[in-house]
Amino acid sequence: MKRKTRMFDKEYIESANKKIWQVLNDEKEYDDWTQICFSMKDAVQAAADIYGCLSEIEIHKLFSFFREMVYKETENIQTFDITFKKKEGV
Repeated sequence: MKRKTRMFDKEYIESANKKIWQVLNDEKEYDDWTQICFSMKDAVQAAADIYGCLSEIEIHKLFSFFREMVYKETENIQTFDITFKKKEGV
């Protein structure tokens, strides 16, 4: 039986996983990057740069990411009392 080799250093994966869950659970703020407000375009571009957008599977995963981002942002906006109105003369 062949042993599976690690692709990444165990300490790196543990540290990355810990930081991801701290951010997702709002347990800790990282002023250097988590407090920056990303546009949807920037977020989707970053995901495309990292995960690719060439194969059907990559396109499907990226679109699923985009849909989930839109859903979460819409959910977040609903918690605010915001009124939109059309600008006059535009």
